[in-house]
Amino acid sequence: MQQAHLPIGLLGASGYAGQVLHALLMQHPRMRPVVFEPAMVREGPSERAMDLARDCAAVALALPDEAALTWSDALVAAGVKVIDLSSAQRLAAGVHYGQPELFGAPPSGTKVVSNPGCYPTASLLVLAPLLRAGLIAPQIAIHGASGTSGAGKALREDLHFSELFGNTFPYKVGSHKHIDEIATRLGAEISFVTQLLPIVRGLAITAFVRTEHAPAQLHAALASHWADAPWITVLDAPDQGLGVRGVVDTHDAVLAVGPVAHGGLVPVFATIDNLMRGAASQALHNLNLWLGLPAGLGLPPPRSRRLANM
Repeated sequence: MQQAHLPIGLLGASGYAGQVLHALLMQHPRMRPVVFEPAMVREGPSERAMDLARDCAAVALALPDEAALTWSDALVAAGVKVIDLSSAQRLAAGVHYGQPELFGAPPSGTKVVSNPGCYPTASLLVLAPLLRAGLIAPQIAIHGASGTSGAGKALREDLHFSELFGNTFPYKVGSHKHIDEIATRLGAEISFVTQLLPIVRGLAITAFVRTEHAPAQLHAALASHWADAPWITVLDAPDQGLGVRGVVDTHDAVLAVGPVAHGGLVPVFATIDNLMRGAASQALHNLNLWLGLPAGLGLPPPRSRRLANM
């Protein structure tokens, strides 16, 4: 007997992350999207909207921070489960931080899951295991580079084709909203600089960590920590498939450790798709866990399985 699909409300389906989440929900074997019309979203929480939300198993917010917080408060008051893709609640008390591999499934009674940011996701996956094992110092320099979709759909001169094509430049130096999120979730002091790339999707970080251990020990610890995580791959070397093109349209995170230390510093690397693992597919992963479904249901097959079938 075919099981009924769980209705998942979606606000912000026209944004980049919202579009990708909508597509994933459309293909999901146990969920279906319930899209809140743009006019309803602009109007703000109304009784009509709350009636629609109460019929949903959960509601996903792919909205700007201020709007997401307004809607989240109203939905929680109406007894609706909320997964928030914005950055509004990532450091809020009483909210589950939804990085599944590091923080697990939302505990019973959770009302809001805050989906991590794209740069924090990549940074945490490669750095948190090393910090937790005491292998690296808690002072870390991180350089990130991402495609233009991470900046959203708002019109900006620096995102015009004529400005960005064949070009790259740093942005939000010292003021990026992910700085506090990364530092708090790692429990570390970080220096964080981001670079905009002339591509649409994909994100890469290089972090320089101070350690008294050989790079091979860091690699072994990282590989051991993620050995049973199907969507996380630890490469033997950074030149064995770390490019962002290989992670686009996947839920994968690909990690690596540099083979040589210079001056006590070792580079470590991570690549993800900013709209998938950094937003929509991670939200789906969280929804699966929260609603009692298999963790990987409806997600793209992991890298290891794709390579085995080639």
